[in-house]
Amino acid sequence: MAGNHADGAGGATGAARPIDALVAEIGSTTTVVSAFDGLSGFPATRPALLGQGVAATSVAAGDVTIGVGTARAALEQQSGPLAPRLTLATSSAAGGLRMTVHGLTQRMTAMAAREAALGAGAVVTYQTAGLLLDHDLRRIAEIRPSLMLLAGGVEGGDCETVLSNARRLCELPLRPIVVYGGNSAVADDARELLERAGFRVRVTSNVYPAVDELDIVPARAVIHDAFEEHIVQAPGMERIGEVVNGRILPTPGAVLLAAERLADDLGDLVVVDVGGATTDVHSITDGSPEYLSIQIEPQAHSRRTVEGDLGTFVSAAHVAAMMSDAERPAELPPALPASAAQVGAARALAAFCAVTAVRRHAGRLTHLYTPTGRQTIVRGRDLTACRLLIGTGGALTRLPDGLAMLAATRGDNGGDRLLPPAEARCALDADYIMADCGALLAHFDGAAVVALINESLGAPAA
Repeated sequence: MAGNHADGAGGATGAARPIDALVAEIGSTTTVVSAFDGLSGFPATRPALLGQGVAATSVAAGDVTIGVGTARAALEQQSGPLAPRLTLATSSAAGGLRMTVHGLTQRMTAMAAREAALGAGAVVTYQTAGLLLDHDLRRIAEIRPSLMLLAGGVEGGDCETVLSNARRLCELPLRPIVVYGGNSAVADDARELLERAGFRVRVTSNVYPAVDELDIVPARAVIHDAFEEHIVQAPGMERIGEVVNGRILPTPGAVLLAAERLADDLGDLVVVDVGGATTDVHSITDGSPEYLSIQIEPQAHSRRTVEGDLGTFVSAAHVAAMMSDAERPAELPPALPASAAQVGAARALAAFCAVTAVRRHAGRLTHLYTPTGRQTIVRGRDLTACRLLIGTGGALTRLPDGLAMLAATRGDNGGDRLLPPAEARCALDADYIMADCGALLAHFDGAAVVALINESLGAPAA
């Protein structure tokens, strides 16, 4: 736990102690402020989490800084006054990063646009392929997305669909930021159309430049920049700039950044985050060499999926309905389970969510029957090269038996589902700092940030 790292004086008295950074993770219900030091002097100094403070998120009260200030005060009761050189934030409050994505074909440019949005940390609320129709515009207007990603056409390919869709977006009664990630041949034309209609436009490289080729990392960076511009204008978030002097990232996007950097050192991995409403799965892998030649769908090196029907509180009734009679808890737990019965119920739901989400994230072996006979192919994500499973989020790190829940997501090295292998190691983000570390990566040595994550993970267990 975070308190085990604290080495400052107790009580908020005396001169403020200079430290490297504070990071506020602003969730939909809870805000956590964490203090970090030893990053800027690495490797001469040891990076450390000094402590954490928790408070209710105050977006609904009209001012997010109230919750951030309360959480910081709770932190400084442990550590004494702090003077951070840098204050960062990640946020899933104020609706988080709500996006709609629009492409030319469902399995190509629309799929690539969705992958880019999810990898950036978005909740994709609507997706279209082909020409936008009247009902699409009505649906977008109802959703009121934070951002829109407009794609379409490989390089040197179709131009008309993406331009037609740009014209149709101009009919909307709202003006979210539009990220253009389609055929570069008409990027300037699309930008001009949209800007003339009052949209703020950000152009990135084509997310699907050629058949069976994804290029979504540049789009993710542009989406992060656009999110930062959007979030400081969201109701209740307008004053966040008063307490933050660094980046503001969508929380799931920050987790993926941390997972990518960790994978550079530790190899292919999966991160599972079971929440009250959704379950996120992040994987960093190109798959096993033995399956690459029979993979029929392009796969990004980093992928995130969000299961909106798998959670321990908001989605609990739906999850319970999917469980067997033997697994299903007698009663559904509250948001913060207290009694032994409530904790047991939450644990049962979390275990089911983790297993189900990883199985949905994973691809499978299947068969095609051709004139030359049966052919085995891979559809979807191959996780068999992932030798490390990490659990983060409140359910896996705070409920009992988190490691056992995580271990149950592994495969048995048989069957058609391409799950992490039975020998994959499991570890918990005990300090709950994956998102914080993703934010820190833009400002400190990556090796120093990895040292923080490794401290939180402890010794991975079998």
